[in-house]
Amino acid sequence: MDLLAMPRLSVPSHPFPRPYFVFFAGVEPFLTIIGAAKAVIWPAHFHSTLIPTSLAPPLVPKAAHAATVMAVRQLGNTYGLLALVAAVVLPTMRRTLADKPADLEACLRAYLGCLAFADVTHIALTLFDLGLEGAVHPFTHWNQLVWGNVGITTCLFVVRSLWFLGIGRSSARKDRTE
Repeated sequence: MDLLAMPRLSVPSHPFPRPYFVFFAGVEPFLTIIGAAKAVIWPAHFHSTLIPTSLAPPLVPKAAHAATVMAVRQLGNTYGLLALVAAVVLPTMRRTLADKPADLEACLRAYLGCLAFADVTHIALTLFDLGLEGAVHPFTHWNQLVWGNVGITTCLFVVRSLWFLGIGRSSARKDRTE
């Protein structure tokens, strides 16, 4: 069998191919809305489970201060905003810049770059606030909310990194050495 005659995997000729589009404009907003709903509907419970009980004394969810409830609901609103931006702006960008792949890629680079920065800081701050014991022993200390904050955010960051590395997509950028 001639290895050179084997079909090569083709890279989609688009800076925002369907798999990335579905992930960033569909899957990510869906996951973000789940977090938003939990924070808005059950703010006291959300607050009381931010730090697992194995790492800090348990809080009584019904005893949350009114300002805490407000802050958690505002956090949920911010999650909702991020989901809405992804679900509305990304399809609009993909549609209106379809014939301008370099512009689409530049917009995506800025958008995904901001989110990647937020991913890293979100993970780092969560682990910092868990303390060394909580950060290095996920299977012992993490609860559902921590897994969501760290695990899901890590997955989002990995997919963003794959996009930045050009995996599974083409680039409209011109070679800067020309």
